Amino acid sequence: MSRTGPRLAAAMGLAALLLTGCAQPGQLGSAPEPVPTPLPPPPPAPAPAPPAGPVLVATGRVEERVTMRTTGPASYSVRTVVLQPGESTEWHRHPGTELSIVQSGQVTVLREDDCAPTRYSRGDAVFFADGQRHLARNDGAVPAELVVTYLLDPGAPVRSAVLPAC
Repeated sequence: MSRTGPRLAAAMGLAALLLTGCAQPGQLGSAPEPVPTPLPPPPPAPAPAPPAGPVLVATGRVEERVTMRTTGPASYSVRTVVLQPGESTEWHRHPGTELSIVQSGQVTVLREDDCAPTRYSRGDAVFFADGQRHLARNDGAVPAELVVTYLLDPGAPVRSAVLPAC
């Protein structure tokens, strides 16, 4: 018997082992490895429920006498105004009354009937009579946030620019 038979069989077995180690999944009859499927993104968090009952938006104290009257229907609105440091409303007036509460920061106010600057801080409120020319500015280093309430003539512009009073 020849010696090449067992050597050939051993070489073939060794080659089979080497080739088996190089084979990709599924090439030698085994099932391919599953490809991982990415998970879907988590659902967005639900929006917080609105608070129940009345919610206090702002509170402030007006130090001067306040008189509000209308001769007919009026348009009532409330809005938030933010003045950045150095920003001003410029001189203007409204066709009705304005009541503003300082929520944060400080504002300096000038009025046509009193050109001495008056500073208002958090918790202070300022009232402007019907048509009173005024200017508010932020002389501070942080934004000033105001909650502004208007009682105005319906259909009229909310404000109109005027010449400086001071």
